[in-house]
Amino acid sequence: MKKISRAVAVSGGCVLGLLAVAGCQPIRLPVTAALASSIGSFLVQAGVPTTQSGPVTFNNTTGISVGSGVLRLDPSVITVTAAAPGKLVTLQAPSATLMVTARVAPLSERETVCETGETYGPFDVTLDATLQPVSVDPSSVALTQSTIALLNAGEFSLCLEVVSPVDGTVTIASLAFDLGL
Repeated sequence: MKKISRAVAVSGGCVLGLLAVAGCQPIRLPVTAALASSIGSFLVQAGVPTTQSGPVTFNNTTGISVGSGVLRLDPSVITVTAAAPGKLVTLQAPSATLMVTARVAPLSERETVCETGETYGPFDVTLDATLQPVSVDPSSVALTQSTIALLNAGEFSLCLEVVSPVDGTVTIASLAFDLGL
């Protein structure tokens, strides 16, 4: 009995670290899904929505079934480059906003994912005066059960839509998932 009480104390009151007991938080495993340039690289015009879509393979080699999770967009994986130095003059404010929306659907719906996929976002990415991403709001969005089922199946179709404040290129290298067991 004494050994068990020490184990519980070490785990902060969580039984085996898996159950939410007495204020415990569920375990979240961070997983990064790298995006191919066909999905995450955009030629953009200021204010015009631009989309890219394609398949994503989610290799869950742990054998553990995902039960919950959130989608996060990390500002450090986003690059915004203006088409020409003169385009920066169009920014009147010390910052601007890039909008990113993700849509997820089964692999069989690859052709229509941008219209019919489960929508996450928009994420408002605040850019500083030099177009460096500094923050994302909201920082994360809860995944639906249909998206969790696709993650457990191992592949899905993804559509990203961006609306840039400047003409140029936008690159999103990856999406982050915090997955619960």
